[in-house]
Amino acid sequence: MSAEISLFSGYSQKENRTTNYCLLVLKMLYEENPKFLAEVLGTLFDDESIAARVGVKFEQQVTKERSAPDGLIAQQAFTLYIETKHFDWFYDDQLKRHLEALNDEQPGLKVLLALGNFEGPTRDRFAAIEKLCESEYAGSLAFRAASFEELLGAIRRTILPKNLDDTVNDFKAYLDEQELLPTWRDTLDVVNCATSLKGVLTRQAYICPARGGSYNHSRCRFIGLYADKRVQYVADIRGVVDVDDGAATLLWNNGPERDSDAALNRAAAKIVDALPSEKHPRRVFLLGTPRQTDLRKDSKGGMQSSKLYFDIGRFSVKSAEELAQVLGGKVWSEFGH
Repeated sequence: MSAEISLFSGYSQKENRTTNYCLLVLKMLYEENPKFLAEVLGTLFDDESIAARVGVKFEQQVTKERSAPDGLIAQQAFTLYIETKHFDWFYDDQLKRHLEALNDEQPGLKVLLALGNFEGPTRDRFAAIEKLCESEYAGSLAFRAASFEELLGAIRRTILPKNLDDTVNDFKAYLDEQELLPTWRDTLDVVNCATSLKGVLTRQAYICPARGGSYNHSRCRFIGLYADKRVQYVADIRGVVDVDDGAATLLWNNGPERDSDAALNRAAAKIVDALPSEKHPRRVFLLGTPRQTDLRKDSKGGMQSSKLYFDIGRFSVKSAEELAQVLGGKVWSEFGH
């Protein structure tokens, strides 16, 4: 059963709420000015013909085959289907059914958008669906896979009035809260290794309890190893795995060139097996090669918490080695800490 788009979503499922908010923002863009929605869709699909379909067109002295009316007001038909996922895996069977239903819609431009939490390139991932659009539907249906980051980027390219710009900022905050934007790639998770630094370097893994608020880490791309009032090493986080009584559960597998999920689980379980036996579940951060740096704490006292996050987006680093170089000689207050 269909439902109206609402500012106050009553959906309990996260994906339904996300779809509602995505449609709500697009609806608000259209209601403010149809060209705003046209620009977003044109950018998202990289197709000016799609943008040209949005909104009413006003023309005069248009010569037709049998007449030349002085004025013409027209709106071309287009239909856009959206399938939303909070992860990066879509099912071809479901998308094929969407194409069948889309093909039965009224004549005009027909587009299917797969909106997901993609972390890698989507090229070739939907080759079967794209081939189906070209062969069975003779190009009458268009398909596009896009991340939430790409959707937000397409909206941001449009110059909006302040009220809509504020709404887009709220939309971004929601996507961020749901971990649907890749802000984790620009975040350094600094952990207190005052008593465990040597062990972390030897194992090339940081281990903490898997339960407890102070150890409830958000996803990050890099880890910083703190001891003696400074971050002494940084490393890529290859993946994070919870290990409980021999059972390994993958939380995050960081890219872009990933180890397999199974390999990360085996590595984490092996590390925990080699530790003294403890009852509580362990959270294992599997690390790349630690790189030495010197990010100094310039306020009084030592690090009081078990973790602290640093926004490193402005450096645009591609590796822990680059990050170690740019952080060397810097102080915490430069990051608001």
